Amino acid sequence: MRVLGSRGNAPGQFVKPRSIAIDRDDNIYVCDMTGRIQKFDPDGNYLLQWQMPEIKRGRPKGMACDHEGNIVVVEPHYSRINHFTPEGRLVSQWGVHGRESGQLSFPRAVAVGADGSAYVSEFQIVERVQRFRPDRQAVLFEVRGAGHATSQFNRAEGLSLSPAGELFVADSCNHRVQVFRTDGTFVREFGQAGSERGEFSYPYDVRVDEQGRQYICEFGNSRLTVLDSEGEVLELIGRPGSAPGEFNNPWSLALDSRGNLYVADSQNHRVQKFIRRHPAVEVQVSSLKF
Repeated sequence: MRVLGSRGNAPGQFVKPRSIAIDRDDNIYVCDMTGRIQKFDPDGNYLLQWQMPEIKRGRPKGMACDHEGNIVVVEPHYSRINHFTPEGRLVSQWGVHGRESGQLSFPRAVAVGADGSAYVSEFQIVERVQRFRPDRQAVLFEVRGAGHATSQFNRAEGLSLSPAGELFVADSCNHRVQVFRTDGTFVREFGQAGSERGEFSYPYDVRVDEQGRQYICEFGNSRLTVLDSEGEVLELIGRPGSAPGEFNNPWSLALDSRGNLYVADSQNHRVQKFIRRHPAVEVQVSSLKF
């Protein structure tokens, strides 16, 4: 496995990487605090990069691959969402700032369904998750409210759509994950504050694989929790540190077509890759340091 670079601004280096996306060919895209998007091939070789056109208000955070194979990048401070080709050409941009239904206020993450509808999490001014129609002209549902009850949020961050058709929301400052149907109906929640098995500390991202396994990225505990499709904890991966397999405030996750797991290890200024095994992931097989 190739190991690349260190902290810095050069191609293949990172300054606090915050989000990852994987395209249909398993290429890797990473955004960091420099306001650029870097692309790597599945072996970790640097391919290209592009710069977000505006970064004065703040840097991008939140990425996905859409139903057409484009790379989606969220700009929280500009209340907008961008769709780029894998080569970095902007093909679509949407979002109007505001707190009303259909507007965006500090969006944090995006997930795009097979039909092109987009799910967006927001926090600070408005605590909510919205589902936008494929044409972005209307909202199919809005789950809104600041608090600790079900269907309320305290800094909703990462989103993931499961093969069973459920939306998983990393409700980070409530130290839990909430699950909804794609019509916005609440299904269940799991997790509470702590460091024991099944407890979370600021879960910033969540991913669900084809078998329904759930991968939780814990910013506070600097680890990953892996659960099976029934919600039982399979394993805890990592601990605070800088060695391979250790983390320093990980921000986000991505899964490739083979089930390999990528982690934006922000304060270590790198991305780590964990090779899929059964039933979950291999903890110390490989580490990509970009």
